[in-house]
Amino acid sequence: MKLNTITFTLKKGAGSRYTQLYDTICRDILQGKMKKGDQLPSIRNAAKQLNLSRTTIENAYQRLLTEGLIIAQPQRGYFVDADETQSELRKEIMNTSVLTQKEETMIDLRTSSIDVSAFDTTVWLHYIKLVLQNHTWLTSYGDSQGEFLLRKAIQKYSYAMRGVLCKEDQIVIGANFQSLLYLICSLYEGKKVIGMEKSGFRQAEQVFTDCGFTIIYLDSDEEGISITNLKTKELGMLYINSASCGTKKRPLHSKRRKALLDYVNEQNIILLEDDHNGELRYQTKLRPAVQGFDSHGNVIYMRSFSKLLLPSIRMSFMVLNQDMMTRYLKKKRNYHPSASKLEQLTLAHYLMDGHMEKQIRQLRKRYEAKSSLMIKLLETYFPDKLYLLDESNLQVLLYMGNEKELSFYTETAEKQRILVQGTEQNVIALSFASVAEETLVKAVVSLAKIW
Repeated sequence: MKLNTITFTLKKGAGSRYTQLYDTICRDILQGKMKKGDQLPSIRNAAKQLNLSRTTIENAYQRLLTEGLIIAQPQRGYFVDADETQSELRKEIMNTSVLTQKEETMIDLRTSSIDVSAFDTTVWLHYIKLVLQNHTWLTSYGDSQGEFLLRKAIQKYSYAMRGVLCKEDQIVIGANFQSLLYLICSLYEGKKVIGMEKSGFRQAEQVFTDCGFTIIYLDSDEEGISITNLKTKELGMLYINSASCGTKKRPLHSKRRKALLDYVNEQNIILLEDDHNGELRYQTKLRPAVQGFDSHGNVIYMRSFSKLLLPSIRMSFMVLNQDMMTRYLKKKRNYHPSASKLEQLTLAHYLMDGHMEKQIRQLRKRYEAKSSLMIKLLETYFPDKLYLLDESNLQVLLYMGNEKELSFYTETAEKQRILVQGTEQNVIALSFASVAEETLVKAVVSLAKIW
């Protein structure tokens, strides 16, 4: 345990004196010049030796103490406390530049993004600034149920665009779909058995599994869940994606909608309606949400705005029925809001001023062109394969057959810097949402070569 002297040269324009001293000692420790257990000069001796003020030495030592590089032992002094393993990790952290590190360019054909160029960030920033200027809005966490202004805007928007009938106090806002689904499961008091199509999405399935539900996969036909098969099951809840149903991935038809409502009303169970991008139709007919036809209060309606705005703007909502709302209000004071109040109020103004409708019109045009291009490319380069447009999910499903394992397609694509998403039964989901048209051509041509 030797006493170290500090070799230090002050440089002009290289930062404050104490930070330069800190950097010098830190570097000596990480390079092994000072080892664990070595003693540093006392503050008084270091100040005398380096011709610096005691305050400068104290500030440098304090930062080293805070970061765990040294320890202070009463009546003895300061000692190096970073071993070799810690030093290597600290060097790795210090050498990693968050701002300058570049990610390798990938063509992302998964369903994790949208066409960012279709979103007018200038308009969004205008409303953010508007909210920030109102200090009274920013002095509290906000309403755990969601800001009243946004709930009122959502009430009007959902009725105009999707035919949803509700009061603003039935709406609960959350940061994402899963967080709201967890809340539903915590409020639910019936039989923990839920039925859903096998193609139901994994994030919902994970929530149901986490909350102790038994998932029953129901048979589907071209129009959605088979009513004949449904009637053979004993369920507590039924989950549907009303915007993408059945083997054809189409919006729920009026006849099947009526049959499903008749079933849940007869059984007195809850129908969870996920209306994922329900208004984003560009190849098929627009059909209203199931919730607007529910006269018995058995439907819970759920939506996310991530694919209409930007995935990074995390905002979802649900419309609870009366029973669930009563249970929620009893617990409401125990919850904190999960969605940013700033983003909620920004979205409220964005909706109220009609920008969402404009955004949807633009997205429809873009996605109609992109989906047509994707289909044309698949017909050209995969002429022997079946495909299906899944409109609301902004993707085309490519049926590869059983010739090779699903992992072959995803792994070989990634080696070519292309990310694709595999589903069950060797189906590849190719999203056209976030990729430029010229890049789509490049990607499909590459996939045709390697597959």
